Amino acid sequence: MADTDPADDVERRAARLAAAGAVGASVAHELRNALAVAESALFLAQRNLDNRARLTRHLDQVAAEIRKAHDVIGSVLGLARGEPMRREPVLVATLIDAARHGLVFPPSVSFEVAIGPTDLTILCDPILLERVLSNMYLNAIEALEERGHGSITTRAWLGDARTYLEVEDDGPGLAPSVIDRMFEPLVTAKTKGTGLGLALCRIIIEAHGGEITATSGSRGGSAFRMWLPNA
Repeated sequence: MADTDPADDVERRAARLAAAGAVGASVAHELRNALAVAESALFLAQRNLDNRARLTRHLDQVAAEIRKAHDVIGSVLGLARGEPMRREPVLVATLIDAARHGLVFPPSVSFEVAIGPTDLTILCDPILLERVLSNMYLNAIEALEERGHGSITTRAWLGDARTYLEVEDDGPGLAPSVIDRMFEPLVTAKTKGTGLGLALCRIIIEAHGGEITATSGSRGGSAFRMWLPNA
Protein backbone atom coordinates (compact mmCIF):
# COMPACT_ATOMS: atom_id res chain seq x y z
CA MET A 1 0.00 0.00 0.00
CA ALA A 2 1.36 3.41 -0.98
CA ASP A 3 2.24 5.80 1.80
CA THR A 4 -0.14 8.68 2.31
CA ASP A 5 1.35 12.12 1.88
CA PRO A 6 1.00 13.93 5.24
CA ALA A 7 0.37 17.17 3.35
CA ASP A 8 -2.63 15.55 1.61
CA ASP A 9 -4.01 14.44 4.98
CA VAL A 10 -3.68 17.96 6.32
CA GLU A 11 -5.47 19.38 3.27
CA ARG A 12 -8.30 16.86 3.57
CA ARG A 13 -8.73 17.57 7.28
CA ALA A 14 -8.69 21.30 6.60
CA ALA A 15 -11.32 20.88 3.87
CA ARG A 16 -13.56 18.86 6.21
CA LEU A 17 -13.19 21.43 8.96
CA ALA A 18 -13.91 24.26 6.55
CA ALA A 19 -17.00 22.47 5.22
CA ALA A 20 -18.18 21.96 8.80
CA GLY A 21 -17.51 25.64 9.38
CA ALA A 22 -19.63 26.51 6.35
CA VAL A 23 -22.51 24.48 7.77
CA GLY A 24 -22.06 26.11 11.18
CA ALA A 25 -21.92 29.57 9.62
CA SER A 26 -25.15 28.90 7.73
CA VAL A 27 -26.90 27.71 10.89
CA ALA A 28 -25.66 30.76 12.79
CA HIS A 29 -26.82 33.02 9.96
CA GLU A 30 -30.32 31.57 10.06
CA LEU A 31 -30.50 31.92 13.83
CA ARG A 32 -29.37 35.56 13.65
CA ASN A 33 -31.95 36.33 10.97
CA ALA A 34 -34.75 34.66 12.89
CA LEU A 35 -33.83 36.42 16.12
CA ALA A 36 -33.56 39.81 14.41
CA VAL A 37 -36.97 39.51 12.77
CA ALA A 38 -38.53 38.11 15.94
CA GLU A 39 -37.06 40.92 18.04
CA SER A 40 -38.39 43.55 15.64
CA ALA A 41 -41.84 41.95 15.47
CA LEU A 42 -42.06 41.60 19.25
CA PHE A 43 -41.09 45.25 19.66
CA LEU A 44 -43.91 46.25 17.33
CA ALA A 45 -46.28 43.84 19.08
CA GLN A 46 -45.58 45.53 22.42
CA ARG A 47 -46.57 48.84 20.87
CA ASN A 48 -49.86 47.41 19.59
CA LEU A 49 -51.15 45.52 22.61
CA ASP A 50 -54.50 47.29 22.31
CA ASN A 51 -54.87 46.51 18.60
CA ARG A 52 -55.67 42.82 18.31
CA ALA A 53 -55.34 42.64 14.52
CA ARG A 54 -51.87 44.23 14.47
CA LEU A 55 -50.76 42.25 17.51
CA THR A 56 -51.79 38.98 15.83
CA ARG A 57 -49.98 39.94 12.61
CA HIS A 58 -46.72 40.65 14.45
CA LEU A 59 -46.91 37.42 16.46
CA ASP A 60 -47.66 35.44 13.29
CA GLN A 61 -44.51 36.92 11.76
CA VAL A 62 -42.46 35.72 14.73
CA ALA A 63 -43.90 32.21 14.42
CA ALA A 64 -43.29 32.11 10.64
CA GLU A 65 -39.67 33.21 11.01
CA ILE A 66 -39.02 30.59 13.68
CA ARG A 67 -40.52 27.87 11.45
CA LYS A 68 -38.38 29.01 8.51
CA ALA A 69 -35.19 28.98 10.59
CA HIS A 70 -36.07 25.51 11.90
CA ASP A 71 -36.61 24.18 8.36
CA VAL A 72 -33.40 25.68 6.95
CA ILE A 73 -31.24 24.49 9.84
CA GLY A 74 -32.75 21.00 9.60
CA SER A 75 -32.04 20.80 5.86
CA VAL A 76 -28.47 22.07 6.19
CA LEU A 77 -27.67 19.67 9.04
CA GLY A 78 -29.29 16.80 7.14
CA LEU A 79 -27.09 17.59 4.16
CA ALA A 80 -24.01 17.60 6.40
CA ARG A 81 -25.01 14.16 7.75
CA GLY A 82 -25.42 12.78 4.24
CA GLU A 83 -29.16 12.25 4.55
CA PRO A 84 -31.21 11.96 1.32
CA MET A 85 -32.48 15.31 0.12
CA ARG A 86 -36.16 16.07 -0.26
CA ARG A 87 -36.62 17.00 -3.92
CA GLU A 88 -39.77 18.35 -5.48
CA PRO A 89 -40.71 20.40 -8.55
CA VAL A 90 -40.84 24.08 -7.59
CA LEU A 91 -41.59 27.16 -9.65
CA VAL A 92 -38.37 29.12 -10.15
CA ALA A 93 -40.30 32.37 -9.66
CA THR A 94 -41.43 31.14 -6.24
CA LEU A 95 -37.85 30.32 -5.23
CA ILE A 96 -36.64 33.75 -6.29
CA ASP A 97 -39.40 35.52 -4.35
CA ALA A 98 -38.67 33.45 -1.24
CA ALA A 99 -34.92 34.11 -1.50
CA ARG A 100 -35.53 37.87 -1.67
CA HIS A 101 -37.73 37.83 1.40
CA GLY A 102 -35.96 39.24 4.43
CA LEU A 103 -33.14 40.86 2.45
CA VAL A 104 -32.89 44.65 2.43
CA PHE A 105 -32.33 45.97 -1.08
CA PRO A 106 -31.12 49.60 -1.18
CA PRO A 107 -33.59 51.84 -3.03
CA SER A 108 -30.95 52.66 -5.65
CA VAL A 109 -30.36 48.98 -6.49
CA SER A 110 -32.77 47.55 -9.06
CA PHE A 111 -33.77 43.89 -9.10
CA GLU A 112 -34.63 42.28 -12.43
CA VAL A 113 -35.84 38.78 -13.25
CA ALA A 114 -35.97 37.00 -16.60
CA ILE A 115 -37.44 33.48 -16.59
CA GLY A 116 -38.14 31.49 -19.72
CA PRO A 117 -40.68 30.02 -19.79
CA THR A 118 -42.40 31.98 -17.02
CA ASP A 119 -43.76 28.79 -15.44
CA LEU A 120 -40.32 27.13 -15.40
CA THR A 121 -39.98 24.57 -12.61
CA ILE A 122 -36.87 23.04 -11.09
CA LEU A 123 -36.44 19.75 -9.22
CA CYS A 124 -34.75 20.57 -5.93
CA ASP A 125 -34.85 20.86 -2.18
CA PRO A 126 -36.56 24.28 -2.10
CA ILE A 127 -35.20 25.21 1.32
CA LEU A 128 -31.58 24.59 0.31
CA LEU A 129 -31.81 26.18 -3.14
CA GLU A 130 -33.50 29.24 -1.64
CA ARG A 131 -30.48 29.53 0.66
CA VAL A 132 -28.13 29.48 -2.36
CA LEU A 133 -30.05 32.27 -4.10
CA SER A 134 -30.24 34.33 -0.90
CA ASN A 135 -26.47 34.10 -0.57
CA MET A 136 -26.02 35.19 -4.19
CA TYR A 137 -28.27 38.21 -3.64
CA LEU A 138 -26.54 39.17 -0.40
CA ASN A 139 -23.14 39.04 -2.11
CA ALA A 140 -24.43 41.21 -4.96
CA ILE A 141 -25.92 43.77 -2.55
CA GLU A 142 -22.63 44.00 -0.66
CA ALA A 143 -20.70 44.38 -3.93
CA LEU A 144 -22.86 47.37 -4.87
CA GLU A 145 -22.84 49.05 -1.45
CA GLU A 146 -19.72 51.15 -1.95
CA ARG A 147 -20.96 52.61 -5.23
CA GLY A 148 -24.43 53.08 -3.81
CA HIS A 149 -26.36 52.04 -6.92
CA GLY A 150 -26.56 49.31 -9.52
CA SER A 151 -28.63 46.36 -10.63
CA ILE A 152 -29.00 42.67 -9.86
CA THR A 153 -30.39 40.38 -12.54
CA THR A 154 -31.59 36.80 -12.13
CA ARG A 155 -32.00 34.69 -15.25
CA ALA A 156 -33.42 31.18 -15.49
CA TRP A 157 -33.84 29.03 -18.56
CA LEU A 158 -34.31 25.44 -19.65
CA GLY A 159 -31.47 23.61 -21.38
CA ASP A 160 -30.95 20.05 -22.56
CA ALA A 161 -31.76 17.94 -19.48
CA ARG A 162 -30.72 20.87 -17.27
CA THR A 163 -32.23 23.96 -15.70
CA TYR A 164 -29.94 26.97 -15.49
CA LEU A 165 -29.93 29.85 -13.01
CA GLU A 166 -27.68 32.90 -13.17
CA VAL A 167 -27.32 35.86 -10.80
CA GLU A 168 -25.40 38.83 -12.21
CA ASP A 169 -24.63 42.29 -10.86
CA ASP A 170 -22.93 45.32 -12.41
CA GLY A 171 -20.61 45.94 -9.46
CA PRO A 172 -16.80 46.00 -9.42
CA GLY A 173 -16.49 42.35 -10.42
CA LEU A 174 -14.25 39.58 -9.15
CA ALA A 175 -10.48 39.83 -8.85
CA PRO A 176 -8.64 37.48 -11.25
CA SER A 177 -6.60 36.20 -8.30
CA VAL A 178 -9.67 34.66 -6.61
CA ILE A 179 -12.19 34.04 -9.39
CA ASP A 180 -11.03 30.44 -9.92
CA ARG A 181 -11.08 29.73 -6.17
CA MET A 182 -14.31 31.48 -5.14
CA PHE A 183 -15.97 28.27 -3.93
CA GLU A 184 -13.05 26.99 -1.89
CA PRO A 185 -13.59 27.19 1.88
CA LEU A 186 -12.10 30.30 3.53
CA VAL A 187 -11.47 32.05 0.18
CA THR A 188 -13.21 35.43 -0.07
CA ALA A 189 -12.95 38.65 -2.05
CA LYS A 190 -14.60 40.67 0.74
CA THR A 191 -12.65 42.41 3.50
CA LYS A 192 -15.12 41.18 6.13
CA GLY A 193 -16.09 37.91 4.45
CA THR A 194 -15.60 34.46 5.95
CA GLY A 195 -15.27 32.53 2.70
CA LEU A 196 -17.85 30.00 3.92
CA GLY A 197 -21.08 31.10 2.23
CA LEU A 198 -20.02 30.27 -1.32
CA ALA A 199 -18.41 27.03 -0.16
CA LEU A 200 -21.77 25.98 1.24
CA CYS A 201 -23.47 27.00 -2.02
CA ARG A 202 -21.20 24.65 -3.93
CA ILE A 203 -21.90 21.83 -1.47
CA ILE A 204 -25.66 22.31 -1.95
CA ILE A 205 -25.54 22.52 -5.75
CA GLU A 206 -23.23 19.51 -6.09
CA ALA A 207 -25.45 17.52 -3.70
CA HIS A 208 -28.23 18.12 -6.26
CA GLY A 209 -25.97 16.68 -8.98
CA GLY A 210 -25.34 20.11 -10.50
CA GLU A 211 -22.54 22.63 -10.82
CA ILE A 212 -21.93 26.28 -9.93
CA THR A 213 -19.32 28.60 -11.44
CA ALA A 214 -18.23 32.22 -11.03
CA THR A 215 -17.17 34.50 -13.85
CA SER A 216 -17.07 38.13 -14.92
CA GLY A 217 -20.49 39.37 -15.96
CA SER A 218 -21.43 40.93 -19.28
CA ARG A 219 -21.66 44.35 -17.58
CA GLY A 220 -18.30 44.14 -15.83
CA GLY A 221 -19.61 42.83 -12.53
CA SER A 222 -19.89 39.33 -11.12
CA ALA A 223 -21.94 36.46 -12.50
CA PHE A 224 -22.71 33.19 -10.74
CA ARG A 225 -24.19 30.48 -12.94
CA MET A 226 -25.54 27.17 -11.71
CA TRP A 227 -27.35 24.26 -13.29
CA LEU A 228 -29.34 21.36 -11.87
CA PRO A 229 -30.42 18.20 -13.70
CA ASN A 230 -34.08 18.07 -14.67
CA ALA A 231 -34.51 14.54 -13.32
